[in-house]
Amino acid sequence: MMKTVMLIGLFMMSAITLAEDVTGRWTGMIMDQFEVVYDFTQDGEKLAGTTVGPDGTKINITNGMIKGEDISYTINVMGGDMPVRGKIVGDTMKLTFSMDGNEIPFELKKQAKK
Repeated sequence: MMKTVMLIGLFMMSAITLAEDVTGRWTGMIMDQFEVVYDFTQDGEKLAGTTVGPDGTKINITNGMIKGEDISYTINVMGGDMPVRGKIVGDTMKLTFSMDGNEIPFELKKQAKK
């Protein structure tokens, strides 16, 4: 029994360390029309960072969380909070947000460090 508990503990720790840190610049397109750029910083399961709004102003990410491959955060667009959620798959984030009751999917790709 003790060996099983230790093995489960070791497996859990290795799974945690395998989770990729999303810190860095991520870019993508929304509806093949709007380029988006995010600068994320990750501290454990907490996610912070910024993006740029349609008018060019910097927008802070709030309520950012990463649990395993699940990611969620909120941005304030034109005075309203917009929740974003999705999954992290390697160097790609597959995300969705809701606009006027429609789910809008988009992807971000991690940019290589220069």
